Amino acid sequence: MWIKLITALMILGVVFLPINLTTDSSINKDISAHQTSLANEESQPLNLSLPLNVKSNWTSADFNTPGIIWEVGDSATKFAVKDGKFISTNPKDTWFVYGWFGSIEAITKPYNIKYPQWDNRHNGIDFAGQAGLEITSASDGIVIFTGDKIGETVEIDAGNNYSITYGHLLDISVKVGDIVQMGDLIGHLGDSGTINPHLHFQVDKIENGYRTAVNPLTLLEVDWSRVVIPDADANRFYEGSQDPHLQPNFIW
Repeated sequence: MWIKLITALMILGVVFLPINLTTDSSINKDISAHQTSLANEESQPLNLSLPLNVKSNWTSADFNTPGIIWEVGDSATKFAVKDGKFISTNPKDTWFVYGWFGSIEAITKPYNIKYPQWDNRHNGIDFAGQAGLEITSASDGIVIFTGDKIGETVEIDAGNNYSITYGHLLDISVKVGDIVQMGDLIGHLGDSGTINPHLHFQVDKIENGYRTAVNPLTLLEVDWSRVVIPDADANRFYEGSQDPHLQPNFIW
């Protein structure tokens, strides 16, 4: 009797499994399926939005506040500094660019961290700002890493072999396997793994076993004339063109 019952179940294809079973393999299958879907969109160019949902603004500190004065466009702004980090002196302050992609001069200074693995080039853009600002996904994609890498870090597969990394977060609002759309919250700006609160925004293209650091400026749809960009060592280059858009990609 039991042999007949088992035979019948096998013919029907019935398999008894625990209910609500969740495993790493199921997450991996979801990731694999979504990666295949993203790969099918290969003919479409990758256009990225800013990973912050507020406009760039940084108010000049007053005369009595310790800080450093840099030219910003046609005027000058005093960036307040306390205990070696930028501080906001106005509740309307949001963020500014403090670290372009490429061979930035700051790397050559004794006070700055070196990047020998990238031939002393910066492999992303740093957005300094108010701790706690919402960080949003610059693309559609799927979350493939969360955890401690560049401080608290989120990495998203954006399709077409592009990987986008968000580093130094205050906290993380997504988990591995989450499918995100452009503009979705993924965390908040922080200072994990660094001194100054900022977002390290990094784009890599991974093909044939090689990882190429891609200049995000070639992919971001942004009116940079409306962004606070101080004339600081972090925003100047020690070799090649001084145009941040022309900094070349490099394999690392």
